[in-house]
Amino acid sequence: MPESENKALVRRLLEELRDGWHPATIEKYFAPDYQRHLTATSTPLTRDEQRQRAIRLRVAFPDAQATLEDIFAEGDRVAYRLTIRGTHTGEFLGVPAAGRRVAVSFIAIVRIVDGKLVEEWGGLDQPDLIRQMRGSPSAS
Repeated sequence: MPESENKALVRRLLEELRDGWHPATIEKYFAPDYQRHLTATSTPLTRDEQRQRAIRLRVAFPDAQATLEDIFAEGDRVAYRLTIRGTHTGEFLGVPAAGRRVAVSFIAIVRIVDGKLVEEWGGLDQPDLIRQMRGSPSAS
């Protein structure tokens, strides 16, 4: 697919995910053998494991809203950056709900084959998110 079509696909996916990680959306956009690489050393998540992770995030931040800040494409890869804002009302990453508002960066690179995501790297800025959930002062 041309780079412009890959970017449009990611934009459509992000729009549809605003309504939740529904099985039909997953089938439409994620290849059956999709893998999500969270770190260089962790075992990649499967499509279903990624869906469950995203649902846990939505449960912990039910009012979460994602704003697309940047999107770039080259070949079969699309890189994008979001800012996710929400209220921490449920346990997440081992941090109990505290009702604090958070704003956290999410950066990802996806590889697209035949109109579906097959691999993804990156994710939330977890150290910053944990700091905000705990109410710790910001790092300077």
